[in-house]
Amino acid sequence: MLPPVLSNILLSIGTATLLFIAYNLHRFITLHFLPSRSPLAAYKPKDHTTTSWALITGSSAGIGYGLANKLLSLDFGVIILAHEGVSEAVSRLHAAHPNASARIKSFTLNCMTAPLPEIEALVASLEPLPITLLINNVGSVPLPPPVFRHFRAFAAADIDNTINLNLRFATHFTRLMIPHLTRTASSNACRALVLNLSSGARTGMPYLSIYSATKAFNHSFSSALTREFRHFDYPIDCLCIVPGDVRTEGNRLGMQGNAPLAKDFARMVVERVDEAVRQGRVEMSPYWRHAVQIKMLGVLPEGLTRGEMAKVIETKIEAFGKEQ
Repeated sequence: MLPPVLSNILLSIGTATLLFIAYNLHRFITLHFLPSRSPLAAYKPKDHTTTSWALITGSSAGIGYGLANKLLSLDFGVIILAHEGVSEAVSRLHAAHPNASARIKSFTLNCMTAPLPEIEALVASLEPLPITLLINNVGSVPLPPPVFRHFRAFAAADIDNTINLNLRFATHFTRLMIPHLTRTASSNACRALVLNLSSGARTGMPYLSIYSATKAFNHSFSSALTREFRHFDYPIDCLCIVPGDVRTEGNRLGMQGNAPLAKDFARMVVERVDEAVRQGRVEMSPYWRHAVQIKMLGVLPEGLTRGEMAKVIETKIEAFGKEQ
């Protein structure tokens, strides 16, 4: 029989452990299975007379386009910003939302090569619009085939292009947009929101070394902004979105069976942001399966983690090889 003191200690530890599990399970269920009834209402003017605008980078296709489509259905104005496919994306949005023509604007910009003066000029041109949502979505693996390769096979230009597209542009653009977001939120008695798209690859995936590193930067950068905004009482919320495998135009081969479509993933993002912000999170994986998968990467033995990561990418390599 255990001494009473030791018994009480073990009971306290067990109780604390159960409470911790119950607390986190409640947060998980609330986030993933109880979507907001009025998504993103906090980012609209209280008088309901002014249209709030969302600027989405890399939004001519994939998750970015899905977000634009969903936000239009919630009466936001949307600004499509991409390098190519802009006119086609705008046409599709007009067809899907025939009464929203006045709430759709677009800019064509190569985020990988744009010099700082060009980025500054873009931000200056946006000044008249009451933008309350900035979604840093642009990012990919801008390499000639094969896109999955050993790090030693990267050319210097491949490294620079990936860094420029996935982190350089968003870093400069966000810095320049913060005064705009602050003014808009303050003058319209609402809040502003910055969403930064990272990836489950942020943990470091073989065959995707530079992409993984840029997504780790996105996550760390976003987390730092979230804490800075909160500590200094900016009228801006910030959240890092961490997807797993999502089926898009550019990511459609060798998919995992449970991978959501881009439009469905975008809907999950919009419906879950409010709860994630309310819970004080710095990051969110809106699809519950992604959240579980990414969490498991942090607890599995390294040998198993490495093997599973390699298997995912090698399945894609095989699928790409069959198509060519």
